[in-house]
Order: sequence, then structure tokens, then C-alpha cells
Amino acid sequence: MSLDAVSPQTADVEARLAALEAENARLRERVDGAAEVSAQGGRWRAVLSALCIVIAAILVPVSIVGSWARVQLVDETQFVDTFAPLADDPDVQAMIIDSALTAIEAQVDFQQVTDDLFDGIQSLGLPPRAGAAIDLLRMPAAQGLRNLVGSVTTRLVESEAFSAAWRTALRASHRTLVATATGGGDIVSISRSGEVGIELGPLIAEVKGQLTDQGIAIAALIPEIDRTIVLVQSDALVTVTIVYNTAVLAGWWLPLLALGFFVAGILLARRRSTAVLGTGIGLFVSAGIVSITLTTAGTVLTAIAPQLGVSPGALTAMYTQIVDGMARTAIVVTVFGLIVAVLAWSFGRSHGARSLRHGIGTVNSGLRRGLAQRGVDTGRFGAWMYAQRVLVRVILGVLLALWLLLLQPLGVGDVILILIVGLVVWWLCELVQRRPDEAGGTLPEADEDDEAESDAGEPEASVPAST
Repeated sequence: MSLDAVSPQTADVEARLAALEAENARLRERVDGAAEVSAQGGRWRAVLSALCIVIAAILVPVSIVGSWARVQLVDETQFVDTFAPLADDPDVQAMIIDSALTAIEAQVDFQQVTDDLFDGIQSLGLPPRAGAAIDLLRMPAAQGLRNLVGSVTTRLVESEAFSAAWRTALRASHRTLVATATGGGDIVSISRSGEVGIELGPLIAEVKGQLTDQGIAIAALIPEIDRTIVLVQSDALVTVTIVYNTAVLAGWWLPLLALGFFVAGILLARRRSTAVLGTGIGLFVSAGIVSITLTTAGTVLTAIAPQLGVSPGALTAMYTQIVDGMARTAIVVTVFGLIVAVLAWSFGRSHGARSLRHGIGTVNSGLRRGLAQRGVDTGRFGAWMYAQRVLVRVILGVLLALWLLLLQPLGVGDVILILIVGLVVWWLCELVQRRPDEAGGTLPEADEDDEAESDAGEPEASVPAST
């Protein structure tokens, strides 16, 4: 009878067990399917994230050049401020003086002028000794004329009036470039053949006028001279025009586009700290390439300067003055990328990063305990700072980014200063926190939100065990 009584109970248990096993099987299939779909989606997110960061890194050099071109070529004030100091550069002044004297001597033969003068004097029937003395004066007299013209030219080029005329001519030439018209200013011009250069005609005319004012009658022999020191050939001007038009269109949105790709890459990433690390590396490598390229180009230009008919010193001065802003921007972005990469690594999941955060947390905990023993307690403010620590860090990051944007021009020293200030403020914000895990006398672990990363597609599901 007992067997008959137990059998129905056993059958009921077995039926329930079979139902549970069937339910577990269905749950396993559901979880496995969801995990597979999530894994596939996670892989696509990782690919898209990497693609966005790579595209952004490729856009960084273009953004640096485009922004520089827009500021230098479109903004008249910046254009003038960039090129105006060249008028006071000794190498550029020497190039202008030498070119002006060469142009004058090509039109006026000082030796022939003095020979004609002394031949006329000798034809007056002077004694032999007087004639011989005049012959001895021929060379010194010709050289004296050259020195006089050179001295007047040098004083003129080195004067404040020349610098003012240079600046005025730059404004006129910039307007000519913007209007894509032919012709140019008085000194710096765009010729009808499409060449950008320094016109010597107005300078030589001024030299002639000053010599005439000093009573040097020979100055009347200096004719009008139409000569230009070519800085950019006509074929290169086509490139400049393309760069100018591109700068007008893309100078503003290229940096924003690159920033957008970086942000998209970070938001799409399954592991945000890894994406931020990739962003820092991309900035560092791309901007570093721009910096190295500019340095190499300067060295190459110095080497080929004699072939271009320009003194190496003058060409180096002009090149340095032109690309100075772009080179400084590239260096700043390179340093900024390195800082981002280091900070991203420090918030990552590697053993070294965890050890670093644990060490900093231990130091901060010890300092907070020491302050608490001395009666320093941040109370509700400290509790709020701990509860809203992520918000506080975001606000701090935004403020530091605004500080970076407001500093113009931005230098490496500025970036380092902002980094130091940011680290100090961040440390103080961490220090004033009142953490619940320290109330019981335990040391805090690394913050979970420091390691928080988007690991979508990997849900955790508990499957009931069979009994």
C-alpha cells in the first residue's frame, strides 16, 4: 500500500522536475541567442568605433592646416600681423637691399659715369700730374658712388617709414588676393603673370628721390625700374588659390568634424577608456606628423634656397614667420594627445592603472582620516561631492576645455599649466569627499565609475539550477 501511495507523489515530482528542466532549456536558448546577438552587435560597435577614431585622426592634420589657412589667408589683420614683422628681419632686409642695389647697378654703370666725368675734366688740358692724379681717383670715386647709394638704400629699408609702407602694402595685397584680382600693392604685390613678390620700383624711386634731395646730380641717371623679388611662382599661386578657397569653406567645420568623429568613436565603443586612449594616440601621432613635416620642410627649403635665388637666412625667416602659428598648434595638439592618452590609461583596467588608482585612493583616504581626527569634516557637502563625483569631473573637464579654447594663441606651456591646475582641482575634489566605505575604518577600493565602460551585448542572466 505504501508503494501505491508513494508512486503518485514520485510521479508528480518527476513531472515538476521535467517541467523545470524544460524551462531551463528554454532560458538557456534565450540567453545564448541574446548573447550571440549582443556579441555580434558589440563587434560591429567596436569596428565602427575604431573606424570613427581612425577617420578623426586622419582629419587632424587637415584640420590644423585648414584652420591655419583660414586664419592666415582670410583674416586681413592676422595676414598683416604675420607678414609685417618680415620688414624688420635683418636677413629679409639684406635680401631687399642687395636686390635693389643689383637692379640699380644693372641700369647705372657707376664706373662708366665716373670715367666719363674724369675724361671730360682731362680734356680741359690739365697738367700731366693732375691727369695722373685724376686717373687714381677713378676707382675710389665709382666705389664712393656705390657706397652712397647703398647707404641711402640701407637707411631707407631699415627705417620706420619702410615698415609702415610694408604694412600698408600688405593690406592692399591681401585685398587683391581675396578679390582674386590682378595687380597688387606698392611693395608686396600679385603681378599680372600670377607671381607674388616684393616690388623694387617704389623702393628705388624713393632712393633716387633722397639722393636728389642731397644734391647728388648723378641720381638723375637712375631710371624707373620695374623689378620684383618673386616669392611665389605662378604655378604655386594656383595652389595658394585652392588652399584659400578650401580654407574659406572648410576652415571652420573641419575641426568640428574631426571632434565629432572622436566623440562618436568614444560613444560607440564597448570600452570607453580604450576609445579615449585611442583618441589620445590618434591626436599625438597625427599632430606629431604635422610638426615633423613642418620642421623637415624648413630644412629642405634652407638647402634649396640658393637654387631659388634667395638667401637661406631670408627664406628661413619668411618660412618660419608664415608657419609659426601652425607649428605651435601642431605641438600643442601633440602634447594634448599625449596627456589624453596617459589619463585614459590611468582610468583603464590594466593592472598598472588599477594599482595607480588604488595608491591614490589610499593616500586620499589617509589624508581624509587625518583631517577628520583634527576635527575637519566636510559633512553634507562632502557626501554630496562623493555622490555626484562623476558630475563634478565632467564639469571640471568642460571648464578646462573652455579655458583651452579661450587662450589664444595657445602654447605648450599653457597646456601644461591647465593640466597642472586641473589635476590639483581634481585632487581637491576627491579629497573633500565623505565616503561611506571609510566610516567603518576600511580603505576604499578603486571607484567603480572610474572603470565604467559600455559593455553592451553581455548581459548576465541567472539560470535556475535543477533540483
